[in-house]
Amino acid sequence: AVFGAPEDREQAAAVLQDLPRGRTTDLIGTGGLLTVAACLQRAQLYIGNDSGLMHIAAATGAPTLGLFGPSRDQHYAPWGHACAVVRTPEGYDDLVGTPGYDHRTTGTLMGSLTVDKVQAAAETLLRRTSAAVS
Repeated sequence: AVFGAPEDREQAAAVLQDLPRGRTTDLIGTGGLLTVAACLQRAQLYIGNDSGLMHIAAATGAPTLGLFGPSRDQHYAPWGHACAVVRTPEGYDDLVGTPGYDHRTTGTLMGSLTVDKVQAAAETLLRRTSAAVS
């Protein structure tokens, strides 16, 4: 399932196009928070940035991997036994402390968080949560 606000549709188009047909649920800009929470509760894994959706996923008990860069994982990590965090190699202060940083105009600061690092963290979380359920 792919979640997002209506204004995220263009950005998510490439992801939706590359996911297997018939195995994808497009929930961008649809449903209210209760619908989203019900879907997240059924998720085998949620991966997402520091956001409200990440916290809803954690609250439903779904294994939740929070992606962090320009926010403090020490303060905003998802809570729960089925949660984990992976962050950019640079710390928060390194990312937002650069000259000219402005959260309203600076582009993504997550580019140094590699797919390989996220995949390894997701696999570790799934092994841990699967072992807890068994």
